Amino acid sequence: MSLPIEILGPEEGVFPNVIKALLLDDSTFDRARIRRMSQHTSLMVSLTEVSSIAEMKEAVTREVFDLILIDYRLPQGDGLEVLSYIQASTLNSDVATIMITGDGDMETAVTAMRNGCHDFLTKEAMTAEQLRFAMVGAMETAAEQRDLVAQNAHQREVIKQGLTAALLDSGVQETVASLFRKEMREMMIAQGKSFGGHDHSDLEALLATLDDNDEFIFS
Repeated sequence: MSLPIEILGPEEGVFPNVIKALLLDDSTFDRARIRRMSQHTSLMVSLTEVSSIAEMKEAVTREVFDLILIDYRLPQGDGLEVLSYIQASTLNSDVATIMITGDGDMETAVTAMRNGCHDFLTKEAMTAEQLRFAMVGAMETAAEQRDLVAQNAHQREVIKQGLTAALLDSGVQETVASLFRKEMREMMIAQGKSFGGHDHSDLEALLATLDDNDEFIFS
């Protein structure tokens, strides 16, 4: 069951007016504890709680979140499985994520970070201050990663457009035609030496018809 909860006190200009967060934890007690802590983070959060992986999958398919908190130990599956599903989802692949582990699960926390989780918290030692710090840090890191992806996509598009324009340039096409003839003739000479000579008269005739002013179609 999902329980929307409004927490007042946002940081203006840093995050959305209301941070849409999803908490996955099968323990009613732990969900209530984390909810109470989140009310003391001074962040404005709309928190949706789910108790199973199935409910989490339904939630991330239906709604875009700014932050997802994932309990590692679940009755069916674990937090790493959940993290992988979120990263492959359509709506929430780049969402900020925090793994919640037990005090003795540092190896699990490190594995989660290596697999793209933005931060982790230990359940027993968690405080409202630590929760706030992790939320802010995870969302900032996720935003930086989204910006980097967007920049890389823009750069690839600029390069693609530049190459397309260059290949459509008549001077570049003339150079390509000359290089093509040169490479083909060198290849024919090499083949002739290696295999005792071949009849390349048809290919020579084709190359002779190529002119530097011929128009090539590049796509």
